[in-house]
Amino acid sequence: MCAALPPPPAPDEELVHVETSAGRVGPLSPNQLKFQLAMGKLGDNDRFWIAGMEDWLRLGDHKAWLRGEAVPAPAQAAPAPAPTTPAPAPPAPPPQALPDIVPPPDPLAAAAAMANDDPVVMGSVGDFSAHVEPGSAEDNRLDGIFGGLVTASWDYYEALAFAGHIDEVFLGAIITSTLDSGCALIDISSDGTHHYLRFEDLEDQSRIVVRMTHLTPSLAQARVLGQRASVVMGYGERVGNFQQIWKALKAEYKSGLVASPEPGTITVDGDLSSGYVYVQVDLFLSIDDYVGDDYRIDYTKLQDHLAATHNALRKYLRGRFC
Repeated sequence: MCAALPPPPAPDEELVHVETSAGRVGPLSPNQLKFQLAMGKLGDNDRFWIAGMEDWLRLGDHKAWLRGEAVPAPAQAAPAPAPTTPAPAPPAPPPQALPDIVPPPDPLAAAAAMANDDPVVMGSVGDFSAHVEPGSAEDNRLDGIFGGLVTASWDYYEALAFAGHIDEVFLGAIITSTLDSGCALIDISSDGTHHYLRFEDLEDQSRIVVRMTHLTPSLAQARVLGQRASVVMGYGERVGNFQQIWKALKAEYKSGLVASPEPGTITVDGDLSSGYVYVQVDLFLSIDDYVGDDYRIDYTKLQDHLAATHNALRKYLRGRFC
């Protein structure tokens, strides 16, 4: 018979040494032992020892005592090993001078160790290893919690994906709306931040240019500000007296008459290679006004807004230069 067991260690007190067929493990806390048992790293037949015990005892015989639930009567000592395999002597008590500083467990290292079947020391975990009867009320409750976690994860995943490519959806809507007005797409490019489009009217060879920049690409920004975009809309025509107009434009830039564009301010530019004069305006648009959460496009509103902008720019250009 063994002497009475000493007081059990606290749940997070690392005092328990364990002897397995692969060698010694520890010192561990009762919480760490519980995790090791749940993961199958330790078994009931493995033996443990803490300071104050006279011999090694089976884990399976003293689980309740290790959890601090009860103090059982002294148990029978474990059977003596075969003569050819002497029983290991209890380890010497740890030195009392300076206690070892145990760093917090590294989850990645622990996962790698479990994959290699190495002994693992983990931190305190909840008692989630208890068997739950399938179909019971507790089983249904836990299934409901898990289902909620999966649903919430999908909601976030879809919202993150939506915020990341809604600018491409909006750009596609602009292309479709402009093509429907009788223009042909003659150029498209993007540097990942700014998207550029150029269209030409098939009847009068006038041109429409668009530069669109997504201002709220992150989910956090979009939830605070909504989906926003900076859009520069331009309208251009080829003019006969281009050289005279170009000289006037250069004089305006040199004099500082053309300031940094603000929303609603119309600026003028020219293209020497093609002889086109362009007028353009800077706008800040709410993408949410045109693209719904289900990716449905309000083409009626978008086409009206594009048509109103192009009409204003056309009147300005023809009133000034034609």
